[in-house]
Amino acid sequence: MTPKVICHIMSSVDGRLLPGRWTAPFDGTNPSELFKEYATIGKSLGTDAWMFGKATAREAFPYKFMPKGEPVGESGKLFVGNRTSSRLFITIDPDADIFFTSDRLRGDNILTVLGKNATTDYLAALEDKGVSYLVVDDVCNLSEVLALVGRYFNVESISLQGGGIIDGAMLAQGLIDELSLVIYPGIDGLTTAPSIFEYLGHSDELPADGQALELLSVEQMPHGIVWLRYKFHKL
Repeated sequence: MTPKVICHIMSSVDGRLLPGRWTAPFDGTNPSELFKEYATIGKSLGTDAWMFGKATAREAFPYKFMPKGEPVGESGKLFVGNRTSSRLFITIDPDADIFFTSDRLRGDNILTVLGKNATTDYLAALEDKGVSYLVVDDVCNLSEVLALVGRYFNVESISLQGGGIIDGAMLAQGLIDELSLVIYPGIDGLTTAPSIFEYLGHSDELPADGQALELLSVEQMPHGIVWLRYKFHKL
């Protein structure tokens, strides 16, 4: 079964995603307090796993693995590493070169989804760290990726936490079931700053076509945060 996907994201009031650019809270509250609120809301969603795209995962693991082995050249290779955390952290790495220094991110064990270009020495390094991995035919076929993650890792629900590129790809493939949008009370204002959904397509494409949002709830949270929840409907 394909896991339920809740896109859980915090943005400025103009929908931008780079916290370092946002205006500060009016009352002098440290912005870290607001980010803690976002994390608390995310955990309250009760998902089995949470997910970053590669660019966001790079912020936690910025160094690049330099592969020397040969590509595995086939899909279906699977390794179940350390599984002691209550949730699983998932990332999709098309280049198979994130240099994981730990089997955990924010306390949760890691699963990385790779393409057939992943090298034998890279997979060996993941196994040595206890990082789970799954090799698939096409990392861009997110429906297949989700189905395999659900099947092999017993994941029924995922909190998709960005960035905008993975959010946009999931949106375009019709894989988002809910949107959990946490609005930070600040502004970015720059036209080119990344936004919640960043689909890398042509200007005539409509990545949200055939989908509609039903408002489920609106909550005013501490520090001026507003939490909106929407259900996606396929038309």
